[in-house]
Amino acid sequence: MTTDDNISPLMVIIFCVFYSAVFIVSFVGNIWVLVTCYKSFKGNHDFPLMWLVTNLASADLLFTFLSLFNVVSFMWRWVGGDATCKLQGFLIETSYTTSITTLVIISYQRLKAITDPFSARVGSRPNREYSKIVVIWVSCLAICSPLAHIYRVETNEDGRAICANTTWGTTGRQVYYSLHAIFFFVLPLLYMIFTQRNIFRALHTRVLPISDSVIVTSSNRHKKVARTLVALTTAFGLCWSPFMITRTLLYFYLVSPGFIWRGSQLYMLIFLHTALDPLLYGFYGGELKSILRNVFNCSYWNRVK
Repeated sequence: MTTDDNISPLMVIIFCVFYSAVFIVSFVGNIWVLVTCYKSFKGNHDFPLMWLVTNLASADLLFTFLSLFNVVSFMWRWVGGDATCKLQGFLIETSYTTSITTLVIISYQRLKAITDPFSARVGSRPNREYSKIVVIWVSCLAICSPLAHIYRVETNEDGRAICANTTWGTTGRQVYYSLHAIFFFVLPLLYMIFTQRNIFRALHTRVLPISDSVIVTSSNRHKKVARTLVALTTAFGLCWSPFMITRTLLYFYLVSPGFIWRGSQLYMLIFLHTALDPLLYGFYGGELKSILRNVFNCSYWNRVK
């Protein structure tokens, strides 16, 4: 077993235990989400948010499996040559770009469902929701397609084969990853924070007739989904910030590769995010099917308007 920078055996053991635990939770959790959504689709319960939740779980699951290549490389060497290096590097960046894009669209739809429920209800058609998923994946595949070119297998100082993205050189990586960080981390995070603020403001400024149990129940459902979205946004910010910030600083030679970079790059945080999403559905939102069924229930908003 060979690792970089003479990492102690204890750290290797801790990493393996952490990775194995997160991998199992991510795999089981995201499969649970997909099965739950599939059962609802099969039962003719077609809800707009369900397509986006399915897409988020699919992207997280893809990221989970692709991370195995990085772990094998960390513990031993890169396997599969240039073909797997290019494909894995391209698809893993596509998967988390898709996850981020999906979270942004979920935030947008939740804000629209609360502030303009009639428009959200009318505009939510099954074919349209399915087409959104196709557009998300096609767009993210196109955005990340240059990465299929820049990744290649190289030999490091220890003589081990590693998958690196040095083909473009320093300037190319600085430009691409800076733009990626701005448009797929900074701006999405700011937008999600903005939507949370407006959602909770809308929820707390409505005057509820206390005697109407249907309205109160509908309001509580909206608040439950809003809390789930806040949790997802918080997890996104906490898990991705170290990686995005450190990667940008590294490519501009403002920091040196070290433990912090390895911790974020080798999925100590970003990999954890794939497991947190399904956990947050259950912890904050209760039963996933109930959330999906009631998230676009507009009876409350239509009546108070």
